[in-house]
Amino acid sequence: MIGPRAPRLAVPLALGVLLAGCGPPPVSAGTQPPAPVSPAPAPSAPAGRGCPEEGVRVEVGQGDAASGLRVLGLSLVNCGSRAYRVKGYPGLRALGADRNALGVRVLHGAATIAGSGLPGDGPPGPVVLEPRERAGATLAWRNTYDDLREPPVTVRFLEVAPVAGRPVQVVEPEHGLDLGSTGRIAVSAWSPRPAG
Repeated sequence: MIGPRAPRLAVPLALGVLLAGCGPPPVSAGTQPPAPVSPAPAPSAPAGRGCPEEGVRVEVGQGDAASGLRVLGLSLVNCGSRAYRVKGYPGLRALGADRNALGVRVLHGAATIAGSGLPGDGPPGPVVLEPRERAGATLAWRNTYDDLREPPVTVRFLEVAPVAGRPVQVVEPEHGLDLGSTGRIAVSAWSPRPAG
């Protein structure tokens, strides 16, 4: 005796029989089976995590503030497989939240803002970075606002090149650079730094 469940079971069974006949046709002698489809490429590493074509990566450190003077460290890390040579000051450009360039002057030598030398703020000299070694530079600025004609300037991103004319990388300081109405940033030359 056929119960009320029979029609419900018949439909899945019929579908199973039909689908079994929908497989790929048999491969005859002398023919090759179709090549398997390659998987999609894996996504690239997030910005700032991989190694740029130049072979060095720019990293931004934590800022420090005291009495209106602000300082921030930059690192140039050799993430490539060959020695990397650099001499001079990082090429810098200040960008706003919309990544458009701001009218900010970049001065060479952190002492021009700090008033006295900061660690690593010496004259530029040749730096040779072996793989995994790093150089450092220091940014200095003051948060002084004494010009009410213009709103205070906050730098959200920095466009950094190892030296002017080389490919740039964009970094984002954690809290931005609050320049007030000064419109100036000073940067020291690259100097070797301990790994870490």
